[in-house]
Amino acid sequence: MRLISIAILGTLLLASLGVRLADAQSHIIPFSEIKPGMEGFGKTVIKGTEIQTFTVKVINVIDNPGVLDDHIVVRVSGPTIRQAGGVAAGMSGSPIYINNRLAGALWGSWGFQVGAEPIALVRPIETMLALIEPLREKAHKRLGYVPDIPLGVIGSVEIDGQRKQIEVVSQMPSLSERAHRPDTIFIQAAATPLLVSGLEGRALKYLKDGISERVMRAAGMRQALLPFAQEEFVHELSQGLEERYSVRIQPTGLSGAAAHASAYTNEPIELQEGSPFGVMLTDGDVTIGAFGTVSYIEENIVLGFGHWLLPAGETEFFLTDAYILDTVESLETPFKLGVPGITRGAIFEDRWQGVGGVTTIEPRSLAVFLTVKDRDLGVTTQTRFRIAYYESLMPLLLLVGVLDAVDRTLNRIGPGTMIARYTLVADELNQPFTRTDVFASLSDIAVTGPLRIAQTLFTLTRNEFRDLGFAQIDIEIDVQRAVRALRVKSIKADKESYEPGESVHYTVTLQAYRGKERTVAGELKLPKELDRSSVTLVAFGGPRRSDREEAPEFDSLDDLIDFLQKIPSNNSLTVEFLDISDEMPKYKEQEDGEPENPYKYTQTLDETIVYGEKTLEIKIKTEKPQEPTPEKPEEPKPEKKPCKFPFYCP
Repeated sequence: MRLISIAILGTLLLASLGVRLADAQSHIIPFSEIKPGMEGFGKTVIKGTEIQTFTVKVINVIDNPGVLDDHIVVRVSGPTIRQAGGVAAGMSGSPIYINNRLAGALWGSWGFQVGAEPIALVRPIETMLALIEPLREKAHKRLGYVPDIPLGVIGSVEIDGQRKQIEVVSQMPSLSERAHRPDTIFIQAAATPLLVSGLEGRALKYLKDGISERVMRAAGMRQALLPFAQEEFVHELSQGLEERYSVRIQPTGLSGAAAHASAYTNEPIELQEGSPFGVMLTDGDVTIGAFGTVSYIEENIVLGFGHWLLPAGETEFFLTDAYILDTVESLETPFKLGVPGITRGAIFEDRWQGVGGVTTIEPRSLAVFLTVKDRDLGVTTQTRFRIAYYESLMPLLLLVGVLDAVDRTLNRIGPGTMIARYTLVADELNQPFTRTDVFASLSDIAVTGPLRIAQTLFTLTRNEFRDLGFAQIDIEIDVQRAVRALRVKSIKADKESYEPGESVHYTVTLQAYRGKERTVAGELKLPKELDRSSVTLVAFGGPRRSDREEAPEFDSLDDLIDFLQKIPSNNSLTVEFLDISDEMPKYKEQEDGEPENPYKYTQTLDETIVYGEKTLEIKIKTEKPQEPTPEKPEEPKPEKKPCKFPFYCP
C-alpha cells in the first residue's frame, strides 16, 4: 500500500512538473521562430525600482554553429532608451519579448551610436536556460570550464538596404579603423562595471590595478610566511580586477547607509523579469558589485545579464535586490548607478551566456570585523563587511577593505609602528587561528599589516588539504607614529672556547632606532658529543629562517596551521647554533607534546620590531688532534646588494 502511495505521489509530482515546464515553454518564443521585421518590447529600470518598457524591432538573426554564438539583432527605441542615453551598462539582461513571449536578454550594443534607435544584440533565452540545471544542483555539478569570449565576425545582416557584417570586440577600435571599415558594425558587451562604495584612495587603486611588487617588497612581503606561497601571493596581488577580468571599476562616491537601498526606499523590492538585481563581491561598509537586469525567473532560479561578469565560472557571490539611483550618461557607455538591497540568495554561475543564482540559498561568506586605533590621535574606527566566498578573490578584497579603514583612521601616509592582532574562525578548524604581528616603517606603516593579514588568508586558502570553510575574521590594529625598532648590533659570548655539553652565555646588543642601546642575555647548551673545532652562534630578528633550511612539508592541515601559528613575529629575537644537526640528539618531548630545541631560543620584545643579523664563531675544545684542513682555492664572494628597505632586507 505504501509503494502504491509513493507511486501515485510520484505521478502527481511528474504531472505537476510537466505543467510547470509547459507553462515555461509557452512563455518562451524559440529562436527558430524569430524572423526579421518582428516587433516587441523590452523591460528595464533606469531609476528607482519602476520597470519601464522600450520598443524592439528585429533586424535579423545570426544562427551560428552551436548555441553560445547565436544572436538576435534588434533596434531599440522609445522614451526609455532616450532617457538612458542609449543602451546603458546595467541594462544587460533586460528581457526582450516578441509576440508577448520571452525571446532573450539584451546584452550588447553597437558602439558610438548617437541616434535615438541604437542597434543591439539579444542573447536567445534557450542559451541561458542551459544554466538552470547546474543551478538546480546547487553548483555541485558544473559545465566544466569557462569558454573564451568568441570575439570576431559572427555574421552579417541587411540594415536599411545595406549589407553589414557584425563583429564582436573586447574594446572599440579607433576612429580611423572604423572609417576604413564602414561596412562593419562593432558590437561590445554592455560591459557592466563593478560599482564600488566605501573605498577610496590607494585601496581603490589597488583593487583596480593591483599592488606593485615594489610596494610589497618595501612592506616585507618577500619574507613570506611560507616560501612556496611567496611568488604566487606577489603575482596574484599584483593584478587588479581590471587586468585580471577585463572589467571596469567605477567608484560611486557613496559610503555608509547611502550605499544601500534602505536609504532610498522602505518598500520591499520584488525580483521579477525586468527588475534590477545585484551580483555583489562584498557587502556592508564596503560594497563591490555589479547591477544588471533579471532576464528570467523560474521558481527560485534567477538568470540575468546575458553575458558573464568577471568571468568566474563556478561562484558563490551575493545575489541581492537593487535600487537604481539613476542612469548616468557617458561619452563611452552610459551605465546604471545602483545600490544593493538585501541579500536574496547566491550567484552560483558566471558564464559566457549569463549569470544565474538561487534565491533560497544563503551564500557562504567571510565576515570581517575590523577595529583600527590611532594611539596618537586617540581615534578609533570600526568597519564591518562581508566577502563573498570565492577563494581567489578573498585575499585581495580583504586587503583593500582593511587598508582603506587604516588610511581613513590615520588620515596620513607616513612612518610608525603597527600591532595587528587577528583571529580567523573556520568550520574546519578545531579552534580559531590567532596571530599577533608587529611592524615598523619609516615611510608607510599603513600597508604592512593589511598585507600580512591578506598573505595569511592567501596561504590558508591555498592549502592542499581541504576547503577550510572560512566564516569570520576579527582584526584589531593599533598604530602609533613613533618608529619602534631594534637592530641586532653585536653578539658576544662569556668565553673564547667551550667544552662539548657546556652552556654558552651570550649577550646580544640591540641598537634602538634613534634611541639607546639595549642588551639581551641568555644561554644555550652545546651538544655533549660535538666532534668539531667550532660552531656558529647567530642572533637575528623577526621570522627569518636559515638560508640552508629547506622549505617545510606538511602531512596534514593541522601541521600547516601549527606551523603558521608558531612563526615568530617581527618583534622576536632568535639566538641559535648553526650547522650542528648531525650532533643534535632527538628533541625531548615536553609535557604538552611539543619538541624542545635546546640549541635555539626565541623571545619576544614587547611592541618593538627586531631586524638584522650577527654571527659569532664559538671555539670547541676537542680531545683528538685536529687534522690540517686542506687548502681550497678561494672562490669569489657574491656581491651583496645594499638593502633599500629599512627593517626588511630581502
